[in-house]
Amino acid sequence: MADANDVTCPECGARLAGARVCPECGLRIRTGDDELTDDAISAVVDDALADADGVRPPTGHAVPYSLRLGIALAISIPFAPLSAFVLASVVAAHPIAVVLVAVLGWMAPATILARATVPSLIVGRGLLVLGIVVAASPLVVAGGRWLAGEAAVTEPLIHGSGTLIGSFLLFGVVVFTLGIVVTRVAVRKRENWRETDATSGPIDRR
Repeated sequence: MADANDVTCPECGARLAGARVCPECGLRIRTGDDELTDDAISAVVDDALADADGVRPPTGHAVPYSLRLGIALAISIPFAPLSAFVLASVVAAHPIAVVLVAVLGWMAPATILARATVPSLIVGRGLLVLGIVVAASPLVVAGGRWLAGEAAVTEPLIHGSGTLIGSFLLFGVVVFTLGIVVTRVAVRKRENWRETDATSGPIDRR
């Protein structure tokens, strides 16, 4: 375990030596209950994403699309099984159809997310969308089964029990909250990029 005296501020890198407030930049690190503050959490996330954002060339050019697409495909992986589970919970689809829906559920959001030029913004937006989709999945299944009528499967993978619905809702809220934190950090990073690029001409930051 690391020595408490070796802990550094996530914002400026100064040694904290057990202090609750950074002596250099004034960032409040811990609350009275010895928990990380929201500002400290944002700084930690920002620091963790710094390596991903650091691949951007200093000349002001955007991160290559291939790299952005790779990040988007990685963050969109959960959409594939989720799409397949939703379809299999509504109708008895052919395995090929399930695979096609899973691939489409994976590729479609990745293609849209890759349009963002800041890698951490891709991650943040992906988590936001994933949180919403996960929380809404039981409702989508219920609506789909109602529309399918007698064609609906008798034993769905995602059924309407209160425990399962609550689990989907809770997990979706957690992922959505994480997405808010990451997106907030990413937007701040994007604004910093805009300020840096101000002298080299306007850059499109979606």
